[in-house]
Amino acid sequence: MSVVEEVVAQFARPTGFWGNIAGFIMANRSSNLERNEWAISLLHLQPSDRVLEIGFGPGVTIQKMSEIVSHGLIWGIDHSDVMFRQASKRNQRAIAAGRVRLALTSVSQLPAFDGPFDKILDVNGFQFWDNQIEVLRQLREQLRAGGIIALVHQPRNLGATEDDATEAGERFAHYLEMAGFKDIKVERKTMKPVSTVYVQGRNPL
Repeated sequence: MSVVEEVVAQFARPTGFWGNIAGFIMANRSSNLERNEWAISLLHLQPSDRVLEIGFGPGVTIQKMSEIVSHGLIWGIDHSDVMFRQASKRNQRAIAAGRVRLALTSVSQLPAFDGPFDKILDVNGFQFWDNQIEVLRQLREQLRAGGIIALVHQPRNLGATEDDATEAGERFAHYLEMAGFKDIKVERKTMKPVSTVYVQGRNPL
């Protein structure tokens, strides 16, 4: 396996040396930062929100959200111990202040949260989930009535096209509908190398 292949293989679950390299790329690649900041803007975060990020990676998005959610709480879960360490270091002040809590676990093994969320966010992780519709149903139970979930995806596979982004948006929207979410909408941002889609569903009142 080439060096490039070694690093690419790490993005699903970073481990070891190459996992640390993957985390550095995720935290610093300009397209990642642009994509994640766009996603945050569409969430319309409020200072008192309770937010869950699934697959927080190196913790950059949690750090950005914590600048807005000044009086609420941000939870994050990730199944990579490498990412857990990086995110914990990056968010150590907010964690010490009790505004951010991180858990080393997978989306299929949700921890016992301390209350319902206003917003749930996943960026470029949904494609790796097992039993996607069932897990979405479980996440809906973690949302308050009227709360939203956002699945954000920028195809990063070799040779990805605009059609891949379109297909992902349509498929994710269908899965949210199957899981019982309503008011589903799809937003699209033209980016390089491929557009990003933002797919949002609302927990029925």
